[in-house]
Amino acid sequence: MVFQAPDNKERRRLLHHQLEAHFHQDRLLRTPKKNADGAQAIEISRASGSSEQFRRQEASRNRQSPCDHIHFTLYKENMDTMEVVNNMGGFLRVPPRCIQYAGVKDKRAKTVQRVSIKFRDPQRLAQFSRNSIRLGNFTFEKEPLHLGDLTGNYFRLVIRNVTADEDTIRASTDAFVKQGFVNYFGLQRFGTTEVSTVEVGKALLKADWNAAVEAIMKERSNEHERVQRCRKVWAETKDAEAALKAIGNRSCIEAQLLQGLARSHKNDPFGAIQNISRNTRLMYVHSYQSYLWNLAVSYRLRTLGRKPAAGDLVVRSSAEPSAKRLRTSEKQEDDVVVVTSDNVEQYSFSDVVMPIPGYDVQYPDNAVSKYLFELMEADVIDLRAKHKVKDYSLAGCYRRVICRPTDASWQIIRYNDVNQDLQLSDLDLLEGKVEEPKKNEGIHTAVAVKFTLPSSTYATMAIREMLKRSSDHKFTGKNLTADEPLDQDFYCDTSIFH
Repeated sequence: MVFQAPDNKERRRLLHHQLEAHFHQDRLLRTPKKNADGAQAIEISRASGSSEQFRRQEASRNRQSPCDHIHFTLYKENMDTMEVVNNMGGFLRVPPRCIQYAGVKDKRAKTVQRVSIKFRDPQRLAQFSRNSIRLGNFTFEKEPLHLGDLTGNYFRLVIRNVTADEDTIRASTDAFVKQGFVNYFGLQRFGTTEVSTVEVGKALLKADWNAAVEAIMKERSNEHERVQRCRKVWAETKDAEAALKAIGNRSCIEAQLLQGLARSHKNDPFGAIQNISRNTRLMYVHSYQSYLWNLAVSYRLRTLGRKPAAGDLVVRSSAEPSAKRLRTSEKQEDDVVVVTSDNVEQYSFSDVVMPIPGYDVQYPDNAVSKYLFELMEADVIDLRAKHKVKDYSLAGCYRRVICRPTDASWQIIRYNDVNQDLQLSDLDLLEGKVEEPKKNEGIHTAVAVKFTLPSSTYATMAIREMLKRSSDHKFTGKNLTADEPLDQDFYCDTSIFH
């Protein structure tokens, strides 16, 4: 189709935005023309993804951005961060690796986080908003976000159907605020399907690329029908093109891998894996580090108790250990000290840190190190040495064994309707909804809790401490009593910790 080109530059820009909004699933090729009367016009046609002219036009438009990156706020419901990023990449026709974020937010929550994307128009970005996803607060920045670029997370949670009396609730929440909780990595770090992210991470760290492909593509239940069909086709045929056809146009990890296998890396599983976004690949290897850390901390608590002991490591500075070390090889700035029999009285258990294994961290000078090294040896992995693939060379960092929440508060709510929303979401507040006054009456009891945690610290583990029960949604066992160690309960959460 041919449009007369408006004389005003701003009107021409609006025309392009309207065309993109209407034909957002198509690649539009814009060609300057002249009408029979000599007037300027624009011919709009569909272009293939391999069109060299289309790629030149897209690159030219991107270069016109005043800064290299656009940062924006992402609100989402019932979707994990990587799923949103993959869908957004497909909508905007950009690789998911161009979309960066500081951390992955839970799927089963209403979350808000900052995201950055390279070289895109904010008006085009805004068109991606839908019922469960909203974008806003756009700013132009010179640098992208990276994993670890956050100081912490603020949580507002409601625990429903509480059966304890008010004195028990008060005692539990006060102890949670004052004593903190064991700073385990939560279940979402390891995935909630039959195939854990640890399994994929092990294969990547062992450079067993075929095993990594099979772990990612392994059949599992409770997934989208197309993804299940895709896995079945792959299991039966090992035909990447057929499996890709079965999954359709879904933007997901499996599709990224299959695209690499089908197009340019048919006999190169490593190259195909590299087609998966870097953040996702790092998630796999970091989950293996987290798996080792959880096991080491449980071993430490069982053998040495809940007080500083000789050989422990402590961070002398008041700042939190650096979370960015999970993605960089920058020099460790934390002031790490080894506890000895001479200085043990100077520290409390909240000062004790456990290294997240890597090639540039110090390990405890006690039996915990031996236990860690034996775990890695059993897996034929040594994180103390650099990997031949740079992305999988993990420097490591330090993580506090105990975490205390800040800005913590709680409130008891009585209610009758089990379907009643007891707390407004950020989207509700933006849309002008007003929270109804809470009445101290009703047959059911809930506890509304608010608190802030450092980055890479899990609210599921914090709530687990308050409730004295497993955080696994499949858990049907007894609640813990106050004197039972929670680290033992952690083994009930998922089979990979047995």
